[in-house]
Amino acid sequence: MKQIRTVVAVLAAAFLSLSAEAAAAPAATGFTTGFAKPSPAALKALKATVGKPFSSGYVFVEGKYLKPPYKVERWGTVIRVNGIQVTNEIVPWEEFIKTQDGVQVTRTSAPESASEPTAVPEPVEEEEEVDDLESSLDDLFADNPTPKKKTAKKTYRPKPKKPAVTVTYSFDGEFKPNEKTKSYLDRINAERTRIDRQLRAGGYYFFGSRYSAITGDAGAGEHIFEKLPDMMKRFSDRGAFVSAVSSAGFSYLPQQLVYDLFRNRIDYVQLEQRRRSIQEERKWSSVLGGGL
Repeated sequence: MKQIRTVVAVLAAAFLSLSAEAAAAPAATGFTTGFAKPSPAALKALKATVGKPFSSGYVFVEGKYLKPPYKVERWGTVIRVNGIQVTNEIVPWEEFIKTQDGVQVTRTSAPESASEPTAVPEPVEEEEEVDDLESSLDDLFADNPTPKKKTAKKTYRPKPKKPAVTVTYSFDGEFKPNEKTKSYLDRINAERTRIDRQLRAGGYYFFGSRYSAITGDAGAGEHIFEKLPDMMKRFSDRGAFVSAVSSAGFSYLPQQLVYDLFRNRIDYVQLEQRRRSIQEERKWSSVLGGGL
């Protein structure tokens, strides 16, 4: 009977801890990312879809760990987790605009000084006088010096800069959905669903504006987060941290992501707490499964 009361007390404490964690879910305030912001017009026309909260999986944005529970939502043309943007536009808003009646195309040329030079310079052949060793020695004792030989030399002259042209699309009136915009919206919603399912199944995501999203299933996530918090805690030198991450078998992580993790290594505290919580949950699940 005493064992049963102990188990109940532990479960109650775990429930209270989970409730407190939900209340402390991260908000977008004060946290900015490098992703291109979506157009306000896109949000107005396409609205948003808000997912239901869940507490499985791991999410990092620009190397910063976000505590669960998580809510994955489509916000116009982008995806957000707990109110923080984690992707660029899945389908650019201008693609939606192109489907509207009366769409207007505007081409604007940037000033020449602001335009970029072409990547490949233009080759130009020029003649260059070259000393011939034998002729040069004879010239020391000759009354009439031997003319120097000329060879063709290929040099490169930068091509003139071309003015950059910016194309923008606009339309007057209210946005009207059609079959094409529906297919675009389905594509964005499918991406939201894919992220949501991966996390609900215990997977992980590393989102970053300077590298493609890195994701894995629950098994890979368990392998990473068994080792990563200890490395974040142990190494205060970035070079040593990078080497440790590679030696641990995580060399597939982009270098910029590893730098981001190092910059946010204080998050190891939260990751250790999460790891202990999972271990306790498994321990008591095993005890309850044993027939107490």
